[in-house]
Amino acid sequence: MTGHTVGFVYVLSNEAMPGIVKVGMTGNLAEDRAKHLHGTAVPLPFEVEFRVVTSFPSKVERKAHDILDPWRVAPNREFFRVSPEDATNAVKEALQEEAGILAWRSSEQHHIDEGDRVALSLKAGDYFVVLTYPNIMVERADILDVWEAHSDGDMLELMGTARPGHVAGFSDGDPRSEEDPVPYLDRSGTVANVPLFARERLVIGERLLWFRPVGNGESCLLTMFEMRAHCQAVGRTWNPRFDESGFPLLLTDLSSDEPPRCMVRTVQAAMRMRIPRQWAPRNPDPEDGWEPRHPIVGDETALRIEGPQPSEHWLPQLRSRPRGRDRRR
Repeated sequence: MTGHTVGFVYVLSNEAMPGIVKVGMTGNLAEDRAKHLHGTAVPLPFEVEFRVVTSFPSKVERKAHDILDPWRVAPNREFFRVSPEDATNAVKEALQEEAGILAWRSSEQHHIDEGDRVALSLKAGDYFVVLTYPNIMVERADILDVWEAHSDGDMLELMGTARPGHVAGFSDGDPRSEEDPVPYLDRSGTVANVPLFARERLVIGERLLWFRPVGNGESCLLTMFEMRAHCQAVGRTWNPRFDESGFPLLLTDLSSDEPPRCMVRTVQAAMRMRIPRQWAPRNPDPEDGWEPRHPIVGDETALRIEGPQPSEHWLPQLRSRPRGRDRRR
């Protein structure tokens, strides 16, 4: 059973209601909700001005409503007398407050299982440390990689899958790792997703530590994810940053060689944690009984099983629209 799912928070406009937008959430696509709202009482269809994937659609929607409350058209209604741009900015602000690291803080680590879909809202200066275990006999983890968010509003998506051949990592030089696994957020392929600035892979047993330095870096907010499935990690940014040479900064590019002091202490402690109960090698060897991570070239069966997955594999809402009542709001 899937433990983590995502939904959409959207901004809709309607030509029949100039100057007014609707801000809501849905478990389906925003287009599905827009079509559902176009009933006999509304002469013209709704247009989706903005939509965003989040793990906390209800909380983000509620916070966006609070931000926009002075412009609410009527009590207990989700319509606001603001521009689509202002409503979009309110949703993005709500994402920062309701879907960031505070929403994930817990005394226990979170698990990423097969079928899980997680969307993390980041702030500039957030760090991630990837801990890996070379084999099941080691006494402590190794640091595999360190990532950094460069803009407020950057997003990191974690998507669990059963088979290692479904995922790809740019840092590992994996085939097709530069491609977006979900390039569009609608079924017609016309609404582009937020641009990528990272695509990396995590394997069963690896741990991902998320840090947000506080003040001068003496302390950090922290949460941890443990992979119990192979995981596709995808970073997205609305506001790409560039280095001095004009190249876009990736999630793996760090702004400083000196990490915050609070990270050093915590990472050292995490490296001494007991090895996870579920583990898989980062680079499986078929001779040791592990399935190949990539399909055999020219093998149609392997390509069908292991090859790149369609977008709806990673974002189930892209599958054909379910019949019946829309999962609102």
